[in-house]
Amino acid sequence: MTDPWGNPLSPDDQPPVNPQPEDYPPDFAPNPAWPGAQSSDAAPPSTALPPPPAWPGSPAPPQPAWQGPKFSGMAIASMVCGILSITCTGFLGILLGPTALGLGLAGRKAITGSNGWKKGEGMATAGIVTGVIGIILSIVYLIFLLKNPNFITDFVDNLTTTTTTGGKLQGA
Repeated sequence: MTDPWGNPLSPDDQPPVNPQPEDYPPDFAPNPAWPGAQSSDAAPPSTALPPPPAWPGSPAPPQPAWQGPKFSGMAIASMVCGILSITCTGFLGILLGPTALGLGLAGRKAITGSNGWKKGEGMATAGIVTGVIGIILSIVYLIFLLKNPNFITDFVDNLTTTTTTGGKLQGA
């Protein structure tokens, strides 16, 4: 008899004529590296499933890919809130700045206590720094608005006012 590729098979490699369930899978020794594998001197518990059979010549079962440390969500949120506190200076910045500061400090503490499983200390530091800058800019802006209450209305009026030169080009 030959295999599907035309190679002759030895008499030991012949499939059984009338296969019975006890013919397959062949007997094997469990691999001690398999999860839940029992040593040969200990009796397996009745609820444990046997490890999967290892057919001769079959590839090893795929191992899960190793995943490195993850970025801390608090560090990312801190950096985003810090950047927004600078760009949204004023009433929104006065809320986002302390949020960025708190998230940055909590994120750095979580990263330090994770034993290397979390990363992103630079983002947490950036969130702390930008949060403090956002707080300072917002306070300065709000003080400026209190000292100049008509600033916003004058600014908007100047945006909508157009000037004309009476049909002549300026400088001509």
